[in-house]
Amino acid sequence: MERDVMRQYVRDIIVYFRDFGDLRSQSMFGGYGICKDNVMFALVSEGKFYLRANSKLEQMFINQGMAQFVYNKRGIPVLMKYYHVHQALWQREDMLRRFLSYALTAALADCKNKSRPEQMRLKDLPNLTLATERLLRTVNIRSIEDLINEGALNTFIKIREIRKDVKTALLFSLAGAILGCHAAALPCEVRQELIDGLSQHDDPKETELPLGALSYKP
Repeated sequence: MERDVMRQYVRDIIVYFRDFGDLRSQSMFGGYGICKDNVMFALVSEGKFYLRANSKLEQMFINQGMAQFVYNKRGIPVLMKYYHVHQALWQREDMLRRFLSYALTAALADCKNKSRPEQMRLKDLPNLTLATERLLRTVNIRSIEDLINEGALNTFIKIREIRKDVKTALLFSLAGAILGCHAAALPCEVRQELIDGLSQHDDPKETELPLGALSYKP
């Protein structure tokens, strides 16, 4: 299908389903994605219209004879979770609109779930990398919640027990990850508190106050 013809087909689809809200199109997979609120829930490719499915919708779409979209990525066929709206389905407007509603709702829910903090991995936090994430797993820190509950100082001490060569910079990186900032932007008071806490752990005697030190003397 010529590009201009496909663009017009995309516009026709957006107008046809205008009662679903402000729909937009964007180039995707050699065709056009149909989006709402920047979330793609349908696809037009080579003159065919596809609806996005999640794990619950896939079998429903397959039962209606909807073929799965195959995207050729550098000559390698890749199955995508989009299913073809064939001619028979176009003739059943009530079912088609219901299916489109399902696809839109599922796509918006998937996007919302992916943006939830509990779905983020440790490596997604500031300062942390995949290597850091693997290191954290060795001390049983497997989630952001684990890291927050354990705290930067205790986590660093546990890591240092099994990795003697670890640098203090990791301590600041962990603290920054918890606070959501780059290690270099860590507040001075937080940095000093971490240093003091580490010193106390390494040599508790140095932090002991001499007898009578709590008494005020002019």
